[in-house]
Amino acid sequence: MKKLFFFVLIMSSIGIFAQDSDLCYNVISELSQKKYHGRGYYKDGDIKAADFIRKQYEKIGLEPLTDNYLQEFSFPVNTFHGKAIMSVDGLELQAGKDFVMREYSSGIKGEYSLYYVDTTNFDLEKVLADLEKTENKNSLIVIDFMFFHHNAKELAQFYKSDRPGFIMIWDTPLKFYKAYSSFTVNCAEIWVSPDFPSNAKTVKLNIENKMIEEHNTANVIGYIEGKTQPDSLFLFTAHYDHLGVFGKKVYFPGANDNASGVAMLIALAEHYAKPENKPECSILFIATAGEETGLRGAYQYVENPLIPLEQIKYVINCDMIADNSEDIYVEISESGERGLDLFNEINSKNSYFTKLDLGELAGNSDHFPFAEKNIPAIFFMMEGDAFAIYHTPQDNNDNIYLENFPKLYKMISEFVETY
Repeated sequence: MKKLFFFVLIMSSIGIFAQDSDLCYNVISELSQKKYHGRGYYKDGDIKAADFIRKQYEKIGLEPLTDNYLQEFSFPVNTFHGKAIMSVDGLELQAGKDFVMREYSSGIKGEYSLYYVDTTNFDLEKVLADLEKTENKNSLIVIDFMFFHHNAKELAQFYKSDRPGFIMIWDTPLKFYKAYSSFTVNCAEIWVSPDFPSNAKTVKLNIENKMIEEHNTANVIGYIEGKTQPDSLFLFTAHYDHLGVFGKKVYFPGANDNASGVAMLIALAEHYAKPENKPECSILFIATAGEETGLRGAYQYVENPLIPLEQIKYVINCDMIADNSEDIYVEISESGERGLDLFNEINSKNSYFTKLDLGELAGNSDHFPFAEKNIPAIFFMMEGDAFAIYHTPQDNNDNIYLENFPKLYKMISEFVETY
């Protein structure tokens, strides 16, 4: 309640009504709840989230471009919503905290010996010879993740062997990913924290995976027609999906990633849907699915647009914006430079952020498929304390920061008025 009070106070101070602040906070709180199962691929968590957003669009009064606001599609995804049990020398580890699975990993069950790779005095020939020894034939390979990454050309051969798998030591907090989840490899790849023992003898595992060949989901799309330039439009987007669950007890709330972006999307929709705020240009609001699995929702729209892409004036993508950084990270498409200049001008005039920190364009969120089509686009993200725990179970409603939210809201609103 303290966060909500503080948020309302800030929103009101820069001219946004209290009911808008309530809406934003409530959207984040709602989508972070356990009933959505991490907005992933278990018990239709993402579909339930899409239905919540659809109802918000209906309530606000956005126009649908399909019968039900939904642009439906499907994709394959590897999941881990079964058993997730791991113990080392009899000590049970905690799923989601002490270990996670790489998204393309197979499942694994059994008791295995461990072979530790000496990364200080690494000798590939010795490692290969050791692994051929009878006592190591069925061992799991324990190795530092970054060392493996830097020597992947030599070590990746084990993915194609009959080796049962890897245990890779990674930094904390352990993060769970879905970007490469459309396929599986034959062996298991387990990420563990640096607390994993350096001289353990055996590990016992029972981790189940399930490849869903055709997961059905949908983008949620609403529309406001412009007063004077209906064939020219701004496109606001934010992905609503998240990582789902790991095992039977762990779910990923995704409050910052990216219930926060959806909250911004809905707040802007409510603003522009009011008759007194009707925009000159049209606005399209797209809550995308499948971002975590390879920007699938954005690609679905770009390849199957409901309004011709050439009508887009500018794409604004918000992803992980409930954070406490003083600056704001941005990426732009090649054709988005003029828009960035205007955002910088607005920010300088109002001192919303210390700076707009421009990074290199990358395929890390839903602006990228539009950028590939040479559409003017910008990506907003914040890298503060909440960013440090993204893709972990700690990304929940208690660990977000809302003080920057109204600043970005106001900056985007001014941009739409003047671009």
